[in-house]
Amino acid sequence: MAVNKVPPDGGYGWTIVAGCALINIFNQSLISVFGLMFGDYLSSLGENAFGAALVMNICNISLNFSGLFTGPIIKKLKARRATVLGTLLTGCALTLCSYATERWQIIVAYSVGFGFGLGLIQSATFVAINSYFRNNKGKAVGFALAGTGIGQILMPLLVDFLLDNFSFRGATLIIGGLAFNGVVGASLLQPVEWHMKTVADEEWNSERQPLIESRTPNQTKESGWSKLAALMDVAILKRFSFLNMIIGLGLAYTATSSFSLFFPYFLQKTANLDMLQAANCMSILSTTDLLTRVTVPALVDKMKFSHRNTFLLAGLCLVIARSVMAEMRSLVALMLTSAVYGIFRSITIVNQNLTISEYCSENGLDRMLPNALGFNMIAKGVLVLSLGQALGWFVDFSGSYALTLHAQNLLLISTCILWLCEMYIRRKQ
Repeated sequence: MAVNKVPPDGGYGWTIVAGCALINIFNQSLISVFGLMFGDYLSSLGENAFGAALVMNICNISLNFSGLFTGPIIKKLKARRATVLGTLLTGCALTLCSYATERWQIIVAYSVGFGFGLGLIQSATFVAINSYFRNNKGKAVGFALAGTGIGQILMPLLVDFLLDNFSFRGATLIIGGLAFNGVVGASLLQPVEWHMKTVADEEWNSERQPLIESRTPNQTKESGWSKLAALMDVAILKRFSFLNMIIGLGLAYTATSSFSLFFPYFLQKTANLDMLQAANCMSILSTTDLLTRVTVPALVDKMKFSHRNTFLLAGLCLVIARSVMAEMRSLVALMLTSAVYGIFRSITIVNQNLTISEYCSENGLDRMLPNALGFNMIAKGVLVLSLGQALGWFVDFSGSYALTLHAQNLLLISTCILWLCEMYIRRKQ
């Protein structure tokens, strides 16, 4: 009887998940404490909300436009070495920030260096996990992203403590040193070829995902495509359904990143909470986020729910949660709404890359996944550059962080409209 090699769907894959979780604790979680860590220092440099939004949005642009390079880098270096490179970049960038005395220096170090490093980490760690899992993919991604949740619980409290005791420079230097711990997690990301399991033909035929890429006639003609286009898998951009999907994901990402930036300002300047109370609200949000990441993905996998539909439903719930939060002013009410917000934010974050992976699998485009993730990042970068910065301008224009939360909801509503229209058209066809 013939046998075939398939991913283990577990086994050493759980070590991969643990390594990615460790990386996320000391790297991915840091993006959520930007306002807490840099807010007062940027104010001391004479920067207003627009200036803070500029630093954060350039970081998001760097993070997402790294998608132009992450696919080819991952194909060349493989996931482990690409992740090591990303963690070295984030650690060095934060270390340099501790010496910054002007905004442009923070932009170069944090916005460009840290952002590009995170972009590499996001894509490379997801590709590593995706290669090991089939049926338990959602659960694996959820546990890996739980590392980000743990970091988001601890980092606001740690940053608050470090700022009180070591000032901005000392705090940033220490956080930069902690970021280098991601190299330890990256060292665990062994190639899946080392841990493939053997199955008989019957099991292979009944369980495997589609592995055959759809090709257009032009793809077989060398003269029709440059080597760069072939390397970047540009053909996937001809699919309207793919473009609609990544635009929707990009709008939702822009709303979420804007919320992460202005949430601390809303708590302190609109709700009049002190820094410790604000940090507690952020930690409660991150706690429910973490609990959701380790429970809901397993349920989604078990019930065979579509990752895209799960993202859509959670996005609608986020609109409601953010609208309610914008009108809250008491500490208890803000803690409760923060807890609810964390649940649905977690579901959208966990299912973002899974939505891309699901699309590639359903359409026989598994080998295009690294570049599909890259194009998704580019779409997010374009939208952050335009709409994200516009939200920063809106804060200065309106003088209201509460109205900004409502404005962020317009982006999520746009995602829902785009996707529901596509679903309706497909059903009519």
